[in-house]
Amino acid sequence: MNSLLQQRRRQTMLNFGAGLIVLALLPITGVVAWRAIRDSNAAQGVISLPSRAVPLTPTAIFAVTDEENFLTSLTVMALTPQGAGGTVMVIPVGALVGGRPVGKPQRLADVYGSDGVEALQNAVEAMTNSQIDQITVNGVDGTAELLARVGTVNATFSSDVMDTESEISDVIAEKGTVDLTPMEMSAVLAARDISGDEAGRYPSIKATWEGISAAVGSGRPGAVPAVVIPDVGAQSPADMPAFISALFAGPINIWQIDTERIIDAERNPKDIDVYRYNAGEVVMVMASVAPSAMVAVLPTLTVQVDSPFDDSTVTQDSVFRILYMGTNVVLVRVVASVPPPVTIIRYSDEMDRAIAEPLTTMLGEVVFEKATERVDGVDIQIVLGDSFVTFMSDGAKPDPNIDPQDLVAKTTDAPPTETTP
Repeated sequence: MNSLLQQRRRQTMLNFGAGLIVLALLPITGVVAWRAIRDSNAAQGVISLPSRAVPLTPTAIFAVTDEENFLTSLTVMALTPQGAGGTVMVIPVGALVGGRPVGKPQRLADVYGSDGVEALQNAVEAMTNSQIDQITVNGVDGTAELLARVGTVNATFSSDVMDTESEISDVIAEKGTVDLTPMEMSAVLAARDISGDEAGRYPSIKATWEGISAAVGSGRPGAVPAVVIPDVGAQSPADMPAFISALFAGPINIWQIDTERIIDAERNPKDIDVYRYNAGEVVMVMASVAPSAMVAVLPTLTVQVDSPFDDSTVTQDSVFRILYMGTNVVLVRVVASVPPPVTIIRYSDEMDRAIAEPLTTMLGEVVFEKATERVDGVDIQIVLGDSFVTFMSDGAKPDPNIDPQDLVAKTTDAPPTETTP
């Protein structure tokens, strides 16, 4: 592993706890249902088990364009169940869109440029295995209006923020800590230096949102939370101004997806500015902070992952492996408990246990236990144990070069790819 990947791994681990803070607000046995119980005699036999559901967490896509209507920044936002504050997940607009032929990569920015807002939402939903409530795509002025409530913020940039206008690149925000008005924040989010790549400006997007998060603090005065129905959760705000107001009504956590530019000549023959990402990380975050948005994209098992490890790379790797085996991950929780010696798979239905057997190929040694509580819409619960951490180093490994969204197209009989640790 090169130093860049090691740095990204450490950054992901440091950000993981903050990104999943919403889970502390949920009941330890809470789950969310997004598909009906299978209509079978076996399913009928487990209905009598205790059952719970997590509150709703509304979601939105917040995208920004430059003066040429080129997509420059994109985030997926999730409100807390209390309707105030939430998580902002920063995604590169150059992220690879799955399902494309090898050698013909397509980016999220390309989808928007050729097919518009609805197609962009569909692409982000496919990337995140979710159904998102609403989307807004705005230029500088419209973005500034949505951010106006936060006022002036402090942002710290690791390099000058450059923007190109009429083929001339200028500095619009200097390196270091600077004050930004809503219009200046919007300009940074819309900035695009045609002489550089997205990797160069990606950190400034995160830095801007971190400045917004710091300015919001525990909640911006005058911001209005979303309507909350007891035992159900937050209701999706009517429009984007109301959604942003609810987001600014409480603490905001920022998560930036790790990416790596695709330079392989076979996969990217025209050397466009396109990036691969780890589907395990994206689904891990979404299934943690917005479980009510998750969708079972395959007619197979739906899985809840409970991780007692404070190392996010362990949880992320487990999610990637489960996806690789063609299984849906719909809920991820970090639990405050001692890891069991061996990974546990809890099930309510004997058929589910049988279907789950192939997961051991990518998870290592497991023990099966009968569930004592019914999880609505979730077939099995996996509690990661010490045996999985060992297996990560010594056992079978999935192909790391697989096209991210093509993971969901794999079937449970797909053979593992052995690689040298």
